[in-house]
Amino acid sequence: MKTLWYIAKKDLLQITKDRNGLILMLVVPLVLISIVGFAFGSFYGDGSSQIQIKVALNNQETAQDAFIGKTIASALKVKTSQLAITVNEYRHPAQVREQVGASNDAANVGIVSPSRASQTLINDLQQKVTPKNLVQFYTLPNTNDLRITVVQNIVNKVVQSILSGSAGVSQVYQVCHQPGNHCAQNTIDPAAISATVAKANGEADQATQTLTAGHVVKVGPFDQALPGYAIFFSLFGLNAVAATILQEKEDGTFRRLLIAPIQKYALLGGKMLAQFIVTMAQLSILFLVGYVVFKVHMNDWLTVSLLLIGTSFAATGLGMLLVSLVRTRAQITPVVSLVVLVTSAIGGAWWPLFLEPTWMQQLAKIGITAWAMEGLNGSMILGKGFMDILPDILGLLAYGLICLMIALRLFRFQQKTAVVK
Repeated sequence: MKTLWYIAKKDLLQITKDRNGLILMLVVPLVLISIVGFAFGSFYGDGSSQIQIKVALNNQETAQDAFIGKTIASALKVKTSQLAITVNEYRHPAQVREQVGASNDAANVGIVSPSRASQTLINDLQQKVTPKNLVQFYTLPNTNDLRITVVQNIVNKVVQSILSGSAGVSQVYQVCHQPGNHCAQNTIDPAAISATVAKANGEADQATQTLTAGHVVKVGPFDQALPGYAIFFSLFGLNAVAATILQEKEDGTFRRLLIAPIQKYALLGGKMLAQFIVTMAQLSILFLVGYVVFKVHMNDWLTVSLLLIGTSFAATGLGMLLVSLVRTRAQITPVVSLVVLVTSAIGGAWWPLFLEPTWMQQLAKIGITAWAMEGLNGSMILGKGFMDILPDILGLLAYGLICLMIALRLFRFQQKTAVVK
């Protein structure tokens, strides 16, 4: 055990001599975390971000009792802390199309209410014909702008309310024409009936009350960016450790040490311990800076600490496994880069893991990142407790143990040399 710690201490002293390298290990991740966090700050619900939508509207209905165009225009005038819709009205449909197609994004959506649209709706319902093409909706081709969906939902709700009101008018006429009933036709106001029913339908949202249960977890952009990029860069640190071990193998350092009274696994264990300490120190400092500077949410420090220990252990095991598989220093950089980039991409380092499809979340478990990010997202973003995160901690420890067992089986302490006969 004393020998193992001596070897680890020797490697740690060698690492600390490169002060510029140590500084870059912390500065580079923090710079990238800052850029990503501030860039995506508007996507997190702190009430400071407002979705703004511009709508170009042409209402061709001129009759006094026309209601479709007026109702849509009124419904679209929304201004809250989360959503602001600006409605600009134009006299001709061509102007609406021009605004939607303009290169300066003059309008995100165009709406045209044709002349006699309201009367057409009433006539269709009286004749029991399904109303079609009452409102024209203009967007850019092949667009998937979510703002369009917001406007569509509002317009659809308005039309649905109008249809309900018009269906009520139709029912009134049917009752009036039944035998024994008498209604003065001039006393029936279809527009007023439709508007009243539509208004009542529109107020249906007020019948339900939205309440909250449990405690709120205030989430910011750094709650995702900091753990993701911290793990990402800690895994890239495997490159330097693996290259050092391979260099010592190529230089014959391992072969000379084996002549000394040192056990093989003490030699390898010392290097593993040094790698674990470096990885754990890097992650700990990054998370402490994140807590103090970026105000990341820490639901449970113990859970996060155990996740970082598990991540460091798993990274150590993965590093030794890669060293046992790769033969030269020239091979280690592309291999480590490939492994880290792929597992980070599907493992949730750059976006929350729970946003991915279920099959991709399961596939991502082939890498360390998915286990670590699932636990960190659960604790820092979703507010889960220790018992909910325990499977991820155990998964990381098991991952590292399996990698170490395979690595010890495959690791060669000296390079194979060709024998000349």
